[in-house]
Amino acid sequence: MSGPAALTSALGVPSSGDDVADWQHYSNAAREWLSDLPLLVRFLFGISLFSMVPTLCRRVRLPSIVGLILTGILLGPSGLHLWPDEAPVMELFAEVGKLLVLFYAGMHVDLEQFKTAKSKAIVFGLATLVLPLTAGIYAARALGYGMNASILIGSLIASHTMLGFPIVQRLGLAGRESVMVATAATVFTDVCSLLILAVCVSIHTTGFDPTALAVQVLQVVCYAIIVLVLIDKLARRLFVNSPDSLDAGLLRLLLIVTIASLLAERINLEPIVGAFLSGIAVSRALKLNQPVRQHIESLGTTLFLPAFFLAIGLNMDARSALRSVITDWQTVLALVGALVGGKFVAAWITGMVARYPTIERLNLWSLTLPQVASTIAATLVAYQALDAQGARLIDEPILNGVFLLVLLTCILGPVLTEFFCKRIVAAEAAVRPAASAVPKEG
Repeated sequence: MSGPAALTSALGVPSSGDDVADWQHYSNAAREWLSDLPLLVRFLFGISLFSMVPTLCRRVRLPSIVGLILTGILLGPSGLHLWPDEAPVMELFAEVGKLLVLFYAGMHVDLEQFKTAKSKAIVFGLATLVLPLTAGIYAARALGYGMNASILIGSLIASHTMLGFPIVQRLGLAGRESVMVATAATVFTDVCSLLILAVCVSIHTTGFDPTALAVQVLQVVCYAIIVLVLIDKLARRLFVNSPDSLDAGLLRLLLIVTIASLLAERINLEPIVGAFLSGIAVSRALKLNQPVRQHIESLGTTLFLPAFFLAIGLNMDARSALRSVITDWQTVLALVGALVGGKFVAAWITGMVARYPTIERLNLWSLTLPQVASTIAATLVAYQALDAQGARLIDEPILNGVFLLVLLTCILGPVLTEFFCKRIVAAEAAVRPAASAVPKEG
C-alpha cells in the first residue's frame, strides 16, 4: 500500500482502487518533479522547512525536534512519499548533525564539575544500562527467544540517544549536574551496548571468541585515552594560542570531530561515541575561545541539527511499526514496558542517591528515553546477521517492534524533556526573587 493509501486507511477514509491509483500517480509525479529540480532549488526547499517548522512548533507549543521528525514522516515513504529517494546533500547534513548532537553534549561537560559528580554518573550509567538490559532479557525469554538473542534484544533498549539535549541547551540547563550525569550515561550505555552487539553477533555467526572480545575492549580503552588526552592538547594549541580567524577555528573544530568519529568507526564503535569524546576533549579549550564556540553552536542548530531530525522521520518505516501494534502487540508491549520501566527506575534510584528533586529525576528519565542512532544501527546489524543455517539473530517482529519504539520515544522523549526543563527553569526563577527579598543581617 502506498504512503497516501496508508494515510487514508489510518484515518478511516474509504478509498477505491481508482483513488489509490490516483494517489500513487500524483505522489510519484510530485517526487519525480522534486528530484528533477536544480540542486539549489531543492536546497532552498530544505532550508525553508528548517525555518518554517520550528516557527509553527513554537506557536502550538510543540518541541521543534518533534515537529521536524513528524514532518519527515509525513514527507517520507511512510506518509505522502514526496521526498526524493536520493538526496545526497540532505544525507550529508544529517550525518554531520548526528555527530554534532553528541559533540555539543560533550562540549558542555564541565570536567571540574563532572569530577564532583563522578560517583553519581557511575551509578546512573550502570543503572540505566543494567535495569533495561535485564528487563529486556526477561521479556525476550518470556516471548520464546533464546538466551543469545534475548541478551541482544536487552542491549538494544539499554542504549539511548540524547535527542533532548538541544532543548536543554536552549533553556540554559546544559551545564547542570543531572544533565552531565545523563550525558555520561549516554556514551557508557552506547559503548556497552555495541560491545554486547559485537559479542552476540559473533556467537550467532561463528561462535564465541574471547580473544576478539578482549581485543575490542582494549581498542576502546586505548581510543578513549588517545582522544581525551591528545585532542585536548591539540585543541589548546589550536584554539587558545592561535590568533586565527573564526572561520579557521570552525574548520579545525569540524576536522577534529570528523577524525575522532572516523577513528571510532575503525574499531567498530558508533561515530557518535567519537563525537562525544572529542566534545569533552575540546571543552576546556573552547571555554577560553568563546567566539569559536558560539560559531559552531550557531551553525549546527540552524542547519545540521534540523537536517538530522528531519532525516530521522524520512528514514522511519512508520507504517510497518504501526502495523506491528496489531500483529505483534505482545512483542511491542514487552519492549515498551522494559524500556520505559527500566529507564524510569534507573533515573529514580539515581535521583534518590544524588538527592535530586522529583522534577530532575523525571528529566533524567526523559533524557534517556529516545532510541535513535545507535539503536537503529545495532538492530539492523543484528537483523542481517545469519548463522550457518541462514537463521537471523533477531526476527521481523523484533525489528518492527524496535522501529515502533524509536517512533514513540523520539517523540515522547523531547516532549517530556521540554516540559520538565521548563518546570525546572520556572521553579528556579521563583526561588531567586524570594531569596533576594530576604533582608540581610546587620
